[in-house]
Amino acid sequence: MSAMPESTSARQKRLTREDAASRTTAYVYGNIVTLATIAPMTIDAAESGQGLAYVLATAFSTFLAHTFAESVGRRARGDHRLTAATIRAELRDSVPVLTSSLLPAAILAYAWLTDMPGLVAEIIAIAYLVIRLALLGPVVSRLRGERPSLRTFVAGVVLALVGIGVALVKAGLLF
Repeated sequence: MSAMPESTSARQKRLTREDAASRTTAYVYGNIVTLATIAPMTIDAAESGQGLAYVLATAFSTFLAHTFAESVGRRARGDHRLTAATIRAELRDSVPVLTSSLLPAAILAYAWLTDMPGLVAEIIAIAYLVIRLALLGPVVSRLRGERPSLRTFVAGVVLALVGIGVALVKAGLLF
């Protein structure tokens, strides 16, 4: 009797440490930049669709900037020229910058199109981003092949607090 073939997901390549690190960087950066975009937003901007435009424009421009910076960094770390495949890999590794803004953008779109108060939309979007940052410790543990622990959970919470601080400084709310 022959063995069953491996599932498609089992055959997929595991991320290299460099690719995992690049995606983690994009994830953190995307969450913090989106948080910093929403933190100073006025209620009127959240309700009028202007906040949605800010979040989408910031996410897309940050995605492009992050991809470019990572490509330059990859070129600086190695002796190889940047190929189309390398640039595609950098684009793929930078996608978490975009995905960080998807749900906040959807929430702001909902506020714009319905009677949802802008403040409620902002609070939900900010809470979502803080939770994403707080869960990063266990996610990184998994990427490294380790079991999440109390230490990695605490590291994620500390990261979320740092992310909030960075967003507030960027928004000009602390100083």
